[in-house]
Formats: sequence, C-alpha cells, structure tokens
Amino acid sequence: MSELNNIALRILENGKGILAADESTGTMTKRLDAVKVPSTSENRLLFRETLFSAPSMTECIGGVILYDETIKQKVDSILICEIISKTDAIPGIKVDTGLKKNPESQDENITSGFDGLEDRLYQSNISKACLEQSTLVILPTGMGKTVVALRIMLERLESGKILLMAPTKPLAQQHFDFFNEFLNAEVSLFTGAISPSERVPLWSSSQIIISTPQVISKDIEANRASLEDFSLVIFDEAHRAVGNYAYVEIGRHYLEVAKNHLSTGMTASPGSSKPEIIRLCRDLGITAVENRDESDPDVVAYIQPIKTRWVKVGMPASVKHIANQLRSLQDYLCGKLYKQGFLERPRKVSTTMLLKAGKNLQAKYMQTKPNTPPQIFNLMTTQAMAMKTAHAILTVETQGIIQFLDYSSRIIDEAKAKKSNRANKWLSTNSDWKVAHEIAKVNKANHPKLSRLVELVELQLEIGTSKFIIFSEIRHTASLIVEKLSKIQGAHPVRFVGQGSREGDKGMTQKQQKEILDQFRNGEYNILVATSVGEEGLDIPSTDAVIFYEPVSSAIRLIQRRGRTGRNRPGEVFIFVTLGSRDEAALWSSRGKEQQMQDIFAAGRLEIDVPTTEELAGSNFLENGESVQTTFRKN
Repeated sequence: MSELNNIALRILENGKGILAADESTGTMTKRLDAVKVPSTSENRLLFRETLFSAPSMTECIGGVILYDETIKQKVDSILICEIISKTDAIPGIKVDTGLKKNPESQDENITSGFDGLEDRLYQSNISKACLEQSTLVILPTGMGKTVVALRIMLERLESGKILLMAPTKPLAQQHFDFFNEFLNAEVSLFTGAISPSERVPLWSSSQIIISTPQVISKDIEANRASLEDFSLVIFDEAHRAVGNYAYVEIGRHYLEVAKNHLSTGMTASPGSSKPEIIRLCRDLGITAVENRDESDPDVVAYIQPIKTRWVKVGMPASVKHIANQLRSLQDYLCGKLYKQGFLERPRKVSTTMLLKAGKNLQAKYMQTKPNTPPQIFNLMTTQAMAMKTAHAILTVETQGIIQFLDYSSRIIDEAKAKKSNRANKWLSTNSDWKVAHEIAKVNKANHPKLSRLVELVELQLEIGTSKFIIFSEIRHTASLIVEKLSKIQGAHPVRFVGQGSREGDKGMTQKQQKEILDQFRNGEYNILVATSVGEEGLDIPSTDAVIFYEPVSSAIRLIQRRGRTGRNRPGEVFIFVTLGSRDEAALWSSRGKEQQMQDIFAAGRLEIDVPTTEELAGSNFLENGESVQTTFRKN
C-alpha cells in the first residue's frame, strides 16, 4: 500500500485536485449533441486534447481519471496519457463498468470490475475469513478460488513473501500468468525446468513465488531456501496433501519456522471422512474451514443447474465369459494371500485390499532383509499377479474386449523379454489367462458403451449441445472414442492426455496440451476426450455436457469432473454404467463418499488439534496437541 500512498500524495501536492474525465461514450454523446456536434471518435478526441492541453492543467490538476476509449487514443502518434504526463499530472483509468444490482440484496448496488474480475460477495467474505486465520477453502470448481487467492495476496504482500503451489506444471504456469497480470510485484515461476542454481537468487529477489510443490520441497531439504519470512503460503488442490506428497512436509516446515504464519488451502473436495480432513488441516497448519456449496445463499446466484443421468449398458456374454475365466485365476491368487494372513478375505477382493496386502508384504520384506524368506518374495509376486488380474477384469468389463486384448498382449510380449518380471512370465503361461486371451481373440469387438456413446453424442449435437468433455480412464479407449466420434457430422473430437508415458503412449507435452485447450476454447474442437488429467485445476472452458465413460469411486474425482459443466449455463452429466460390473460399485462408492463429506460440513463444527513444536519433529501429530474448535461457516 505504500506505493498507493505515494501516488495519492503526489496527486494532491500543492493543493492540486483530480479531474474526472471518464465520461462514457454515451455521456459524451449527450454533451456533444447538446451543442450539435456529431459524436465521432475524432470529435471526442479533439475535445479531450483541448481539455488536457489547457494551461490550467499544470497549475490545478494532479491526476486525471480516463475512460477506456481515451487511454488508447493518440494525437499525432502521441498517447493521450503522454500529453497528460507532460503537465505533471498522473493519468489513471476508470476501474469499473458501472453499477449493477447486488445479487445478495436487491436494495443495494455494486460496481462491476473493469478488469474482468467479477466481484462476488462470497469471495469477499471468504478472503476476509482467510486473513483472520489459516483456512481451508472448499468451493465448487469454477467458482473463483483464484480470485479469493488474489484478494488474500494483496493484503499480505506488505507483510512478507508469498508462496503459491499447484500440483502440476501447466497449472503452475496458468497461475503465474494470472497473478503476474494482476499483481504489481516481482512474481517468479519455479518448476523442475529451472535449475537449483537459477532458483537460489530468485528466492531472495521474488516477492511472490508460484511453484510445483516438489521443487519447493527439494530446495528446503537441500537448505537452499526457508519459508521463515513468508507471510502467506497457498496450497492449491489442497486435497493432495496426503501420505508422502510434498505438501505435507512443506506445510509442517512452514508451521515450524514462519515468523508470521498464514496458510490457505484450496480445493473443491477435501475428502469424505473426518480423519482425512483433520489430518489434511493439521499437516497444512490450518485451523478453520470456509465451505460453500450449491445450496449456500451467497453462492446460489452464481450456480447453474446440472442434470445427472445414468446410461445403463448390458454386459455381453463374451465379456462375462472372459471375466469369469479371470475371476477363477484371481480367486486362486487371493486364496494364497489369504492363507498367509495378507488378505482379510479371499473373495470379492477390492483393489484397495490388494494394495494394502502389497504394503504389508513390503513391510515384511524390510523387517526381514537381508535374510528374507523365499516365501515372502513368492507372495510379493502373487500380489503383483492379483493386481494385474484385477486390472484385466476391470478393463474387459468396463472398457471392452479390444482393450483387454491389448493389455494381455503387452503382458505376453513383455514376458518374452530377458529382464521381464516374474509376474508377467507366470501370467503368460497360466491356463486361465491363456484361455481368456484366446476367447478375446475370437470375439474381438468394441464394448457396447461405445455405440451408446456415439448415439448419445449424435442426439446431443442435434438438440444444440455445443461442447462436451468425455472422461475415459484408459488412453487406448480415449483414442477409440476419438476415432468413432470423428465419423459423426458436426463432431470434432480431440484426445487430451497427460505428459507421462503410459503403456507405450508417450503422452503430450505441456505445449501440446495448451494448444489443444486453446483450440477447444476457440471452437476448432467441440469434444475433448480426456483422461484424469482433465479433472483438476487446468483452465478448461466450461462445457454443455460432461460424459463419464465409466464411473469413478472417488468423491474428489466425481466432484472435479462434474465441475467442468454448469458454470455459465445449465449443464448435463451422463455416467455410463456397465450392469453387473465394477462400474456399479464405483458409482455407489463415489456418491456415498460425497454424501459423507456433505454430512460432515452440515454438522457445523469440527475439532482440529494444532500440532505443537515438539510434535512437528515427529512423524505423526494426530495423537496430542492443543485442541481448537473449527467452525464451518454457512452463511
């Protein structure tokens, strides 16, 4: 604020005042009409040139408020602003587009920002709360979490440096472009592409750092940096703060060393259980939660209705045959893990249970090495095979025979390599797996989901749907969808995947991702077929419809995907479900978890233990600490 104070003092020095020359084109037209002068751009410019060239400008005027048209005009190649500056006055610009009704109170008017940042009352309320104490902000996708962050930054900038982290490079770049435009400060972007030696001086010179968390974690660990002098740390997509993710250690470090601690976490979905949310808040040093959903009075005016529909698809007999053959194999493998005490039950085993078995086996290995019994290594191979079999069942039931055949062929081909792992070699020779593979070769066909999807897209295009996002879990499926939809008149689909390599697919570069999103925004493509990379954070334009090619079991992912529609206009969500498959379980799981999350916040209060300094040195600080009551504000 010191810079603003200096500007104000300069404007008012020697008793000078401010000239309000911000008449709109409409107001100027009325004035010129009164003296029978045509309201052309040239005449309006001539009037302003005469006004700003008057001798009294130097004597009486310290600042001039200009209209948008004026600030862009020139006289003999000289900007109007330069003419004003020569009189020692400071040119400025009108910062609003006029009054409009306050959606929260029809008796009040508010100004509409000229910079394109709509001023919403709930954003103001949330940002004020975030300045009072470290806060987790839960806000639906597309409701302006970035604007809330901007408001907080503006208030904390004079108190110290600011760090904002985002989980991916594209999202960090997106934030950098936004804040660099709207903040009058030294803003730096940190990613893995910038070497540690280059980052060291930037830690000192930068007022605001935008970064991926991995980079920050490495710099802190190597003693290249400290968050001691940071007045604000913002964790975007804060739900990532679990396990060994970099957010966790950064949050603990900041809580321990900061002279003026203030943390802000931002997410559309923090988790579905109290322990998850409590741990997230504690790890990030957060003691309050600001939650808004579609039902809140200060948000409802900005929410568009979203219809959710299920598209139920039957499972073909050939798919059932392959799945049953694989289940026979899975029962055998899980039975071995169950007998040795690494599974809770041998049948109806979930992926979560198999992952837990893998962690327990790894822990057993660490306890017994270097004299680990051969039995443990055999069970680790068994667990790996059970995971691959579970994935194969999921693939054939929810994606189709072609996708399963592709997956099975890769395992068989990899088993032939000299350095192939034991799991692939064993599976490639197993009778159940080989039978399933042969059935797939004979019955090679697309999943009925694909034909139903084509029918749905054709219908939606006919009734005027202009933009879609289709989410698919598997890249191969995404490619098939693009291939099929390309044959529809009026459909212009494009595949959108992550940067990493997956199963022989090299993925996309950040530049390619940006180009595709720009083309989708401009209408060159009207259907974005995306994997999970399209769920989180990226500035993907709002769409008329979101299609789940398969349900997801995570409430976080459900909310993130659904939030891609219904921003500026009503939206639709279609969820494809293969009857009798894991699609059904995934759908009910995500819906149940989302309801659990809503129930937590409906309760109104949640207690969070703030870790003590002594606890920060330990690995777990859920056990002790000072108890504070956290209020979930519902206005």
